[in-house]
Amino acid sequence: MIVFSPSARILHMNGPARALMALFGKSHELWPQMAPESMPSILTEFCYDVLAQLQRRIEAQDWTQFEMRRICHMVTPSLLLTGFGVLNSTNREIRVVLTLTPLPSTPCAATDSRHLHPPADAYVSVSGVIS
Repeated sequence: MIVFSPSARILHMNGPARALMALFGKSHELWPQMAPESMPSILTEFCYDVLAQLQRRIEAQDWTQFEMRRICHMVTPSLLLTGFGVLNSTNREIRVVLTLTPLPSTPCAATDSRHLHPPADAYVSVSGVIS
């Protein structure tokens, strides 16, 4: 899990996310302090897409929870990126939470995984309200 600020800076990265970020190269040890432009573009673009979706929902006063998914094929195994936006009710700060899930690398399992996950860039509504 990685938590991003509205400017796509990493605020928190847990151990499993650090291990998966190592797939992108040796600079992973510096990533919590790296600027967004130094991270893999798929991560920052996805973060900005989630932020844009959250902003549209805030403007429409649509408080239903949502998540977005995208598959990253830049590394092996491929990663399923799942992101959602959170609006802090106290100070109205926006955060993006991104989870990284390794996908099976076998051809058969990869073919079957399309039935397990919505297509890339899918918007999935989640019941409940963000508080």
